[in-house]
Amino acid sequence: MKERKVFVMRYARLLMWCALLFFQAWAATPGQAEDFVESWYLSRGRSNLEIENYKAAIEAFEKVVERDPTHREAMRSLGVAYEKQGLKDKAIEQFDRYLARWDDDAEIAFAQAQALEWSRYAYREKDMLKYYRMGLKRKNDSMMRLKYAAHLARNKATSQEAVEQYEKVLEVQPYNAEAHRGLAKAYAWLGQNDLALYHANLSRTRTKREPGDLTALRQDMSKGREPAVEGVLGVLAQPERPFELYGVRLGTRGKFDATPFTTTHVEVGAEHFWNSTDDRTGGYISFGNRFRLNPSNRLDAMIEYHTAPRGDGMAYRVEYTYERPTFLIRPGVKRDFRYDSFAALVGSRDSGQLVGLARSTQFYSDLLFDLDSVHVKITPFVGWVTAERLSSNTQVGVDTKLSVPLWQKEQWDIAGEYLFHLTHYGENHGGFQPSTREPLAGGYFSPQVFVNQIPRFAATYHMENHDEVYVAAGPALQYIDEAARSAVFRIGGDAHAAYTKQLSKPWLFKVMADYTQITSVYMRLQVNGLLVYTF
Repeated sequence: MKERKVFVMRYARLLMWCALLFFQAWAATPGQAEDFVESWYLSRGRSNLEIENYKAAIEAFEKVVERDPTHREAMRSLGVAYEKQGLKDKAIEQFDRYLARWDDDAEIAFAQAQALEWSRYAYREKDMLKYYRMGLKRKNDSMMRLKYAAHLARNKATSQEAVEQYEKVLEVQPYNAEAHRGLAKAYAWLGQNDLALYHANLSRTRTKREPGDLTALRQDMSKGREPAVEGVLGVLAQPERPFELYGVRLGTRGKFDATPFTTTHVEVGAEHFWNSTDDRTGGYISFGNRFRLNPSNRLDAMIEYHTAPRGDGMAYRVEYTYERPTFLIRPGVKRDFRYDSFAALVGSRDSGQLVGLARSTQFYSDLLFDLDSVHVKITPFVGWVTAERLSSNTQVGVDTKLSVPLWQKEQWDIAGEYLFHLTHYGENHGGFQPSTREPLAGGYFSPQVFVNQIPRFAATYHMENHDEVYVAAGPALQYIDEAARSAVFRIGGDAHAAYTKQLSKPWLFKVMADYTQITSVYMRLQVNGLLVYTF
């Protein structure tokens, strides 16, 4: 038994000496020795990290990084150990070094971005955004994309990029309330109120309780777009024969937004027109809609029908508007009634035959821009006028308005204005009796050439209670060239006035008066009143 124990001890010593000799021989190669030491520290670091002995793990990983500053696992694990140990600054510094070399680690990139969200690291906002982008490049994580987009949406300069990020979230999660809420704020920054309101409404339907900031945003975006009901009263007086015309209109108009992108107007009412020998009564209905494609582009359309005329009672208007901060272009087409006389508007049978019913169709384009302090509006147009029993009468011309601010002080705004109107008609259809010679029986003012120039002053007085008075008036210098008569120069007139009264928060009253003198042909006075209730 004793001999057996001695044998075992000698055999163990022999094995130890063999192992030592083997290790010394293996360690004689410097690279292999380094690998062994590095592996040993790496293994020690892993083990301590697993058992949450972060201090020992840090020591081990630091040894590996000292030996190999580019060792990926050690660089990453050292940052993790720092963070677990509560060494926040060291962790961030280590992850900066790690991500500078290895930018394909989405998990660490996202963690670093969220760490830099702390207020103490506010000066590193650009780095925080960089790490979010780095992580999203490798991994499409909706939660991280929402965080990234939220930071972008805080600044107007990066709001458009925030929109793109939120849209990417919605591609994957169409009903994500946070994404819709973020889009609402981003679009509000960009001045796209329709889209802001649209996404705010969607977010509201996706959440049980609407956040206060979203409620405030929706209310802000809805200002000026509240539903409204208006009572409308209009009076028209045009006493000179044969262009005599009187009229009264009473109606109700409603306005509402069917969607955040559209505003709809509906008006119904009754009207009565007469002259010294005839009169007509009827009803009317008007429907209009504005569709806003985006802040720069919109489409307006309106159609109305009147039963008072003895025939054609249809009018319409379609406009497309492109608006930028420095100019506006608005091409369109419209079909209007001619209010030049009772015959032109309603139709007359004084001669035994139906004459008049003049309707004007025009293709036009408004162009508005500023030349220094001068506001310019130019509207060229071309079209035709139809009347009962007459062929279409071609019409071409231009309207121009120049406005220059002269004086602005406290409650007063005073401007100088110049209006220029030129119209050319193919034939004179200003007669009221059937004839084969000019003027033909159309009942509307249509000389071969008509030029109207109006220099005037315009003044607006803003009262402290938000009431407002507007007056614009001036002489009209007119040139008329009719085929049957020699060309003449005449003096007419032009005046406009308006008074707006805020009766209470929901109630508004406005009255407008317009006076026009077309040489010795006719004088027209119109008065319109509105009583508006805004919900």
